[in-house]
Order: sequence, then C-alpha cells, then structure tokens
Amino acid sequence: MKLRTMLRAGSVLAVIFVATVGMRALQAEAARAGNHCSHGIKTCTASQVGQPCDPNNLNVICSAQADGSYCCLAYAH
Repeated sequence: MKLRTMLRAGSVLAVIFVATVGMRALQAEAARAGNHCSHGIKTCTASQVGQPCDPNNLNVICSAQADGSYCCLAYAH
C-alpha cells in the first residue's frame, strides 16, 4: 500500500473516531441535562403541547419545559 493511501485511510479513521466520541458525549450530556420529567410525572410529545394528557381529567395539560422535555402537569382553572 502506498504511503499516501495509508495516510488518507488513517485520517479518515481518525475523523470517524472523533465524530463517534463527540456524538456519544453529546448523548450523555443530553441524558444528564434533563429531557425527562420528574419521578411520577407522565411524559408527552411536542405535538400534544397545550392539549389534555388525560381525557378524563382536563386539568392535566401537556407542557413544554425549559430543558426540552414535555410533561403532563396539572393546571387550575
């Protein structure tokens, strides 16, 4: 194998390795930073924001949180 080809292959592998490590770090940071509701609080989706989470209890509304999560929270009328 030529030296140029070996260097090119090595640099490609290095870029893949760095990208993989970076992606794993971002995923771990997102898991630690939140993106979840407190224990006992039901989660919901972004498309449900502003809608009742439970049709039998219209006071529990899906709400977007500052950490990027969506949680079902009780609101008083």
